[in-house]
Amino acid sequence: MRRAWRRLIASLRPAADAAPVVDAARQLTVLAVVRRFWPRLRPLRGWLALGLVLLAAAPAIEVVEIVLFQRLVDDVLVPADFSPLLTLAVAYLALNLASGLVSSADDYLSTWVSQRFLVDLRRDAFEHVLHQPATVQDRRRLGDTMARLTSDVSAVESFMVGQLATGLGALLRLVLFVGALLWLQWELALASLVVVPVFWWVSSHFARFTRDVSRERRRRGGSLSSITEESLANATLVQTYGREREAVADYDRQNRAIAAAELAGSRVRGLFLPLVDLAELVGVLLVVTLGVWALSTDRLTLGGLLAFLTLLMQCYRPVRDLSDLVPSLFSATAGVERLVELLDEPRAGDRAGATALPGGRGAVDLSAVTVRYPGAARDAVSGLDLHVAPGERVAVVGASGSGKSTLARLLTRQVTADAGVVAVDGHDVADHTATSVRAAVTLLLQEQLLLDASVHDNIAYARPGATRAEVRAAARAADAHAFVERLPQGYDTRIGQRGRTLSGGQRQRLSLARALLRESRVLVLDEPTTGLDPDATRRLLEAVTDPALGRTVLLLTHDPLALEYVDRVVRLEDLADHPPADADHPSADPADPVPVAAAVSR
Repeated sequence: MRRAWRRLIASLRPAADAAPVVDAARQLTVLAVVRRFWPRLRPLRGWLALGLVLLAAAPAIEVVEIVLFQRLVDDVLVPADFSPLLTLAVAYLALNLASGLVSSADDYLSTWVSQRFLVDLRRDAFEHVLHQPATVQDRRRLGDTMARLTSDVSAVESFMVGQLATGLGALLRLVLFVGALLWLQWELALASLVVVPVFWWVSSHFARFTRDVSRERRRRGGSLSSITEESLANATLVQTYGREREAVADYDRQNRAIAAAELAGSRVRGLFLPLVDLAELVGVLLVVTLGVWALSTDRLTLGGLLAFLTLLMQCYRPVRDLSDLVPSLFSATAGVERLVELLDEPRAGDRAGATALPGGRGAVDLSAVTVRYPGAARDAVSGLDLHVAPGERVAVVGASGSGKSTLARLLTRQVTADAGVVAVDGHDVADHTATSVRAAVTLLLQEQLLLDASVHDNIAYARPGATRAEVRAAARAADAHAFVERLPQGYDTRIGQRGRTLSGGQRQRLSLARALLRESRVLVLDEPTTGLDPDATRRLLEAVTDPALGRTVLLLTHDPLALEYVDRVVRLEDLADHPPADADHPSADPADPVPVAAAVSR
């Protein structure tokens, strides 16, 4: 018997995951969730109060209708007297109309409040993620982040608006119905409430199973989204190495885990609901038994007994709702916890009193700069010094992991120095807004980041107000105009997600055209010649290093051909006696510490 009971309990819990794709979020109490998100509902408290009035009006109308039902039985049906029927019929019609109006108003108001809350929360959560440092975004799987911004945001709305409104509505209904029961026959009313503790005991004991199943279902949903996004985004890689079977197996494992969690939830409901129904049936049978006694002793009329039973059935519905509320709140909490974890991630922001970066000619100065990525065992760069004059063209070279990518991130404030000063035109970038710094310093990444939009829109993304002539001029400067003109719709051709309809070199030239259109005083290019043939490389380098443009250019490169187009080469020296990069933190630049940047003149 004990073994069977253990098996039953085990079947109500989700299976453990030996190799989780997405870790479980930190658990929160219901009170902690309310405290976290109540400030978002405070501006709507007037509308919430009106909603409570409507919630109370609906059961009040039902109570009046049931009392009228008693009059219908006792004054019309039992004596077979038609004279009160017209008055009762008019009253019923008026109450029915009022009930319809109240129900419609309550539905519209609750939808408006929930959507107002949801729209603002979605926007703020999305904005928060966009403003997170690159080091934070690199650690989190994109598919899991998308799941948190969609279904898990909805869980917050369900918790703060839907579930709490349901609970308050059920509580108001219960108070009104219990009051009416006590008014009709207080002895029967007290007897009928005996089953209420049973409802609460059952719901509280099953709530923890619902919570565990819901958390696992949410986590597995994030894992499934992550695997789906990663496999589809790298479909070419999967096909090239013949890993379709493994990709499908990983997808199927998470899919089956979600199904197993759903089945565990079904088993919980399969045990919970019959127990609730049994308690409700016992309460009704007890009232019927006592009702016969009340009729036989003239304590209650037939109409009063029928009205009492009707009220009792209406009373059990909010009791059931309140019993279901605890498991429902725990279920919603599972999604809330995942969103709170996302919102608790640090956000890159400006210092208090930060101002726009003043104008200048593009001088760059790094003095004793040290950077260590979160969780890394050592510095990515240490004591870095670099001075670039306005309009100077400098190539930054060094072994892989020597700190070139970190240097690019420092100049655009995607990474903040732990020590030292990063300055543009003599102004510490940390003292100025990130928007103004990035307007002054444009970074062209090695990875070509393109939108699923037209060629024109991709280039104009750097400056939305640019004219078509300016876009074409930027394309010509980047040696992209010729191939764009050969596309089916020219500059209006859509290039697919991440520009997949184009070759690697074409994507690189479009990215460069976008960077040139920005017209920043400092242009930083991270391995800009990757994937280009020598002729295309020369045309690109001539375009970006043209002295007539008057901008400062930093080329972070391994390409020896690029050294022919710069005024100076800066080598980030690598110390051979340092250990390799921390593999557990891929976001960190896998660099050995760099004591100084050694200048090598051409």
